[in-house]
Amino acid sequence: MGGARRIRVGVVGAGNMGAHHARAYASLPHLCELVAVHDPNSMRARAVAARTGAFVCASLDELLDRVDAVSIASPSALHVEHTVRALERGCDVLVEKPLALGVAQARLVEQAAAACGPRAIVQVGHIEHFNPAVRELRKLVGDRALVALEMQRLSPWDGRIGDSDVIQDLMLHDIHVLLSLARAPLVHAAAVARSVRSASRADHAVATFAFADGLIAALCASRVTEEKVRRLAVTTDDSYVTLDYVRRTIEICRSTSLRSDRRDSRTYRQESIVERVFVPPEEPLVAQLASFLECVRERRSPEVGIAEGIRCLEVVERLQRSARAAIAAVDGEALAA
Repeated sequence: MGGARRIRVGVVGAGNMGAHHARAYASLPHLCELVAVHDPNSMRARAVAARTGAFVCASLDELLDRVDAVSIASPSALHVEHTVRALERGCDVLVEKPLALGVAQARLVEQAAAACGPRAIVQVGHIEHFNPAVRELRKLVGDRALVALEMQRLSPWDGRIGDSDVIQDLMLHDIHVLLSLARAPLVHAAAVARSVRSASRADHAVATFAFADGLIAALCASRVTEEKVRRLAVTTDDSYVTLDYVRRTIEICRSTSLRSDRRDSRTYRQESIVERVFVPPEEPLVAQLASFLECVRERRSPEVGIAEGIRCLEVVERLQRSARAAIAAVDGEALAA
């Protein structure tokens, strides 16, 4: 893949995320050429192709024969199979999150990538890593002592995701952000969750975390609220920082001071400064794909690789076990009552 030749890319899966990947690739003509899309639903694949100028492939193998790199945006249960097949055909891969439905399955991707040698590139699509607001937040809290983090990721019900619970579907985004901000090993993780609209999978979950340096965190994820909320709040030793993912805004409340009120020496007035931080108007998905393409061109490791994807899944499984234990305890108390 030498010289300035554009990277030939394909998209596997023409659903909601696949359509966005195709659109984003088409917006990066200086880096790549969107060659092909594949989806078992041919009508859906043709619709994406018509909007982007891509060729519709009847099979995954046909697509892999035409491209240098591929986005895997198929259903989560197929991520491992499709990623391994792409690696075996010599393609570099960006696989949407989750990397797999479990750690054991994710290890199969790790093994397949290792078999291809150190130059094989697999990036996991933890898109918030490339959110310009999150990037600015990392700079702002870079050298401050972190006290606590609170994250909310709430969505109305839409029923599209049927193979994952809310911890793996939504909370996984914030687990990745949390682990990327934390500076010490995770020593505690627990969750409670409940099903609301799903037959057997959790739709609303709350999790707590503690790290070896004292940092604590609380995450809430839901797919049954009536409002879409994406917020992160960071308490540091001298400030309180709030990030709104939807609005892509950051506000910093600096440490307050108490000053005496000259009109009454017995009282004090509390003062603080609120600073609004400029966030570059960059689409996270476009930034993510551009980073992937640059890794492919330069043959360097991606910012979010297999190891990071597996680490996040390890935390997901830890929370899922904790949530199941909490439900069992509640059921046991109910039976004993």
